[in-house]
Amino acid sequence: MKICIIYHSETGNTRHIAQHIASATVDSHLVEVTDTAQHSSLTRFLMQCKGAMSEDTTTIEPSHLDVKEYDLLVFGSPVWAFRPTPAIHTIIDTLTGCENKRAVAFVTCGGRPGQSKEVFKKWIESRGMKFMGFTSIDQKDIEDDAKNAGVVAFVSAAAPKLV
Repeated sequence: MKICIIYHSETGNTRHIAQHIASATVDSHLVEVTDTAQHSSLTRFLMQCKGAMSEDTTTIEPSHLDVKEYDLLVFGSPVWAFRPTPAIHTIIDTLTGCENKRAVAFVTCGGRPGQSKEVFKKWIESRGMKFMGFTSIDQKDIEDDAKNAGVVAFVSAAAPKLV
């Protein structure tokens, strides 16, 4: 089975978890999504939180992604305003070849994940994917080996024989 780990990370926390999943799984591929919208340093965070609350999309790189060769899609995002980011929303909206694929999601957060599970489920299912689950990891646990192993176990439960 092939796994594609698609994530957006601003501070590196979500990237760390995505890389940990990739290093612990067989035949996995990492895709980092970057928000390319132009905001000043003063307004960037505020605009991004507003966009997350409104479940907006944004301009990203890569601008689209074909996932037809993968068996499992893993989406990762930080939590902004209790939701996943506009960048991860945009890549989900622009995927090709995603219909009937299994998909899971994870978030990194500095507190509670809020409505992230419900939002991810809605976005994933609206694209014809099978939502297989959600997990979150607190930023204080990013370097915790046991917590990281728990995220890998969560991913492997969605697609046995991946690890």
